[in-house]
Amino acid sequence: MERKIRVLVVTYHPWREDISVGNTLSNIFKGMEDKLDFANIYIRDDKASTNIASRFFNISEKKLIRSIFTRKGVGKEILPVKPDEIKENFSRSYNKARQLRWDSLLFVQDLIGIWGKWKTPELDLFIRDYNPDIIFGPLGRMPIDNDIMTYISKQYKIPLIVYPWDDHYSLHKRSWSPIFWLKLFVERRHIRRCAEQSEYLYTITSWMQEEYKHYFGKPCKLLYKGYHFEKKPNKPLGDPLKIIYMGNIGAGRWKVLTKVVQAVNSINNKGEKLYELYIYTLSPKTPRIVKQLNIGSSQLMEPVASSALMETLQSADILLHVEPVKVKYRLMFRLSFSTKIVDYLFNAKCILAVGGNTATMRYLVENDAGIVIFNENKIKDSLMKLTLERYKIVEYADKAWKCGYENHQISSIQSALLHDFITTINDYENR
Repeated sequence: MERKIRVLVVTYHPWREDISVGNTLSNIFKGMEDKLDFANIYIRDDKASTNIASRFFNISEKKLIRSIFTRKGVGKEILPVKPDEIKENFSRSYNKARQLRWDSLLFVQDLIGIWGKWKTPELDLFIRDYNPDIIFGPLGRMPIDNDIMTYISKQYKIPLIVYPWDDHYSLHKRSWSPIFWLKLFVERRHIRRCAEQSEYLYTITSWMQEEYKHYFGKPCKLLYKGYHFEKKPNKPLGDPLKIIYMGNIGAGRWKVLTKVVQAVNSINNKGEKLYELYIYTLSPKTPRIVKQLNIGSSQLMEPVASSALMETLQSADILLHVEPVKVKYRLMFRLSFSTKIVDYLFNAKCILAVGGNTATMRYLVENDAGIVIFNENKIKDSLMKLTLERYKIVEYADKAWKCGYENHQISSIQSALLHDFITTINDYENR
């Protein structure tokens, strides 16, 4: 194909680098702008901000609520905010929304998308004018995202490729709430429709790949986040050793972090200060969480702007990852892969992973890419051992880089992605 391939990306959140969805999309597609052109349809009442996509269409969730009663259609093309204008400005609405995670509210959110009037002449005009060659988007729990992708693909006969990141479909869940199960079965119906409309699925782990191939009878391919692993960073170990955690502390992760905080403070209280722990998170924090995490040798920090991400990670001696241990949350993330692990690998740091047995933890074990602790009672002993065997910190930094070099080369990932897109379009046109 001589011209650029036009890719319509459908997401719930706007495409912007200070939100994990946009950050991952930018990582996967950045550098492909000479071959691919992007447009983004999204739902949240927030501004998009990326140099990668050229056009944006917003279906306001607030207006969708009103449309249920007025039946007035919702959706319009908008202009993005320049990335340098929000460089230090994190999405407040995104942060606020994450505080309200009750099943009843999430189910209401689902129903807003199902009942709201988003099928409009404006949406159709945008699609006809942009004339996408392919539709791409996360296969998430939100019915509206999945319905939009299904509608556009069917209505305009455009091939669809979906990318599930978390397991919102299987029944490997635990909850005593009837609303949770009602919500799940409603969401499953919309997920299945979308998956069945797709040509194939990208999955974020090999374990998800096998399960979803069975569920939907569709081809499933692995798609990782990646970097140009060319020159390995080298930094002498500090004294005291600096541990950095970066990411979400929800779903009970903060409780696992509390165990690490307690271990660090216990070790340091015995005399010499051996560790410093810095926790960077965008997650909402209750007074109890602040009290547990911001104490002694542990500091709870404000989130880092995307422009300062790598510099901050590079300042660490050990990069910490935690997974939920409570059964409900562990099952929720059992097939997921934390995309920040690839950031950790790229910075060639010793990865210390603590928590439940999820796909991320298994990935680190199978690739010997980090020190993995499933038993929270062994955190202190493991940290003490590292102070006596500091060479292991360097050894696991090398192993992390090797894992990234072998599995997350962005040039290989993008080459395969482009080949898949071209093949999909050609096959679809030749049917």
